[in-house]
Amino acid sequence: LEPGAGSGNYIGTAPENMSMVGVELDPLTASIARHLYPQADVRTESFAHTLIRPGEYDAAIGNVPFGDIKLTDPTWNPDRRFSMHNHFMRKAAGGLHEGGVMVMLTSSYSMDTQNPAFRAEMSKDTDFLGAVRLPSGSHRRTAGTDVVTDVLVFRKRLQGEEPTAETRQ
Repeated sequence: LEPGAGSGNYIGTAPENMSMVGVELDPLTASIARHLYPQADVRTESFAHTLIRPGEYDAAIGNVPFGDIKLTDPTWNPDRRFSMHNHFMRKAAGGLHEGGVMVMLTSSYSMDTQNPAFRAEMSKDTDFLGAVRLPSGSHRRTAGTDVVTDVLVFRKRLQGEEPTAETRQ
C-alpha cells in the first residue's frame, strides 16, 4: 500500500511480482501513476475515503502528505485528533496483517509532538522499530522544501505478542 502515492515512486521501485495499491487524491497525478505503472491498482480518491480493512496488506510504504490539516475518517480518525500525516500512518498501519511492516517518510512533527495520542494509538497494535531523521535540506532539490523529515518504521504485532521495550516507553 502506498497512501498519498503521487506519481508512484514507490510503486515503481517495487519488485515486479508485488501487487501494489496506490491512493492519490490529485486526478492528474494519479493518471500519471496509472500510465507509468499499469500493473498497479492506483485509486484516485482521498485516503480519508479509501476503504482499508485490517489485515489487508503485507506492507505500507510512502511519503505521507504534511500539513496541519485534520481529515474526517469515521474509522481511522473519527474525532479528527490526528494531523493528516499521522492519520495516513495510523490508517496504513491499521491495514497491515500481523507481522506486516510500514515504512513512512513524514515530517518531524510526528516524532516531536508533545501530544502522546498518536504514539499511544500506534502502540496498541504496532511496534516502533526505529527512525532516521534526515538532514535539513534533504528535499530542497527535488521538492523545494527544507522541512525536516523522519523515516519511521513500524511492525504490526502478532496476536498475543507483547510490545517491544521501545514501544512501551
